[in-house]
Amino acid sequence: MTSRVFWLLVLVLICGGTVQIMATSEADSLILEEFDNVQELKLGEDTTRRASAMALFLQALLEEESDGPDKALETKRKVLELDPGFSVLAVESANQYLRRNETTEAISVLKDAAKANPKDITPALALSNIYLRQLNKPELAERYASQALAAKPDEPGGYEALWDVYRATSQNAKIDGLFQRAGKREFAKPDFWVDLAALRLRDAAARGKLSEQESAAVVDFLERAAKGATDARSLARMGDFFVVVRLPSRAADLYTMALKLRPNLEGVRNRLAACLLQSETPMDAVPLLEENVKTNPLDIASYDLLGKIFWEIGETEKALANLRQSLLIASPDPKRYDDVLRLSFANGDWKGALETAIEAGKTFPQALEFTIYRAMAQSELDNHESAMSSFEEAEVAAGVGRPDLLHADFYFSYGAAAEQAGRFVKAAQLFQKSIDLDPPRSARALNYLGYMWADRNENLDEAETLIRRALELEPGTGAYLDSLGWTLFRKGQYEDALAELLRATAAFETPDPIVWEHVGDTYEKLGKSAEAVMYWQKALQVDPASLSLTAKIDAHSSRIAAQPKPATPQTPAR
Repeated sequence: MTSRVFWLLVLVLICGGTVQIMATSEADSLILEEFDNVQELKLGEDTTRRASAMALFLQALLEEESDGPDKALETKRKVLELDPGFSVLAVESANQYLRRNETTEAISVLKDAAKANPKDITPALALSNIYLRQLNKPELAERYASQALAAKPDEPGGYEALWDVYRATSQNAKIDGLFQRAGKREFAKPDFWVDLAALRLRDAAARGKLSEQESAAVVDFLERAAKGATDARSLARMGDFFVVVRLPSRAADLYTMALKLRPNLEGVRNRLAACLLQSETPMDAVPLLEENVKTNPLDIASYDLLGKIFWEIGETEKALANLRQSLLIASPDPKRYDDVLRLSFANGDWKGALETAIEAGKTFPQALEFTIYRAMAQSELDNHESAMSSFEEAEVAAGVGRPDLLHADFYFSYGAAAEQAGRFVKAAQLFQKSIDLDPPRSARALNYLGYMWADRNENLDEAETLIRRALELEPGTGAYLDSLGWTLFRKGQYEDALAELLRATAAFETPDPIVWEHVGDTYEKLGKSAEAVMYWQKALQVDPASLSLTAKIDAHSSRIAAQPKPATPQTPAR
């Protein structure tokens, strides 16, 4: 088939006609060779005009490719003179006239099309838009929008055009009436109601909020659409709007229906999974997402959602595995790096955290957060000197460009690293800075500094003061009660120390070997050896690798073994 014949066939299909089109010479040849009655083949005047229009349209297409749009526009205008009801071409030509700032020509073409083909509302809608946007004549815009709505009351175009006019002119009462009018349609197709729901949401956005009344109206439109919907894409679109009005369970129902009709409908599984995340059974989303990544191992969104699900239910290892996979295949994203780092810390994966922080820092060198993450990971890995260098680097850089990062939490982490590195004076300064920056939330820093001094058996009065301040801020905290008890132990106040330490053991949900060891040490000072050994043994069961506990138990056992046996009573002589 030649390209000319191909385009002729395309043109016939575009216009929905059944006219046979051929070149004059081809037609003459056909008539002479195969037909006896030439009169039977003579075309009527209207058909001849349309055939000529199609031939000109073909010419316009060829000109557009070879000579550019301006030359083609002249020919298109000739096509419209022959067939003014060719609405698609009329709108296309009008847009081209508008780009050339020839608004009058655009309007003329569209008016002719609207008159010649009143069943097609596209020209009227285009005229409404021109009068509203280009010419700022809302009255004329309203006239043509109303004309379109009257011609096709079960199509959304007229409603949307009128809404544009009423919104531009702040006629809220007319907008409300427009939606009421739309709601009275009885035989509209599902897509009509979906489009009306979308328009209602646009209106709410324009007004600045989605009220309960507007949400209810949107839901009403969507439920009408759902009654007759059999198209998967329409069902998925309804689900999207139910998400907007915060009804994820209803959205999930529609997404499920859509997937039954088209199991591979793009993106719907992830949207369904996101809805299930908000339900009482978020794990229901897992099979969907795992099937997604099995089918498409590069599905970043599914890995992200799986990571979120497992994170929320506390399965941090699975969460981290999925987020790391997402990080591997996705474009570099600081938020994704941050999520992986936080999970790595939560999961105790210090080595992985350090590797990720270094990679993130190289990828986003201006993001000083990753320098801080690097410092924290180095500290956890006992790379103390490296950690201190990284913290110092972050502090200097942030002081120049990111002072917001130098908050209380930063100095707390920095202080903890300094304490672990054995720089106790530096650590005290950093903890004090953390306390000064945010006194109402300084309990951690107060306790850490107080315990550090108590453990080093120095500044005991000040240590007690700091720890009591921490308990005022967070009463009953087990770690702080232990710190207070240990400080009192250091001060020789063993009875008071024991009371606080026993309170600490009750405050912990899970046994803490350090607290139990402290209790044992205190009982020993009080001369209660049996109780001391009992608590040391409890601590050793939780921390069997502790050398200090083993030594204390062994030493106490040795002392017992070394004690002389009591003398055997002698039987008096008779």
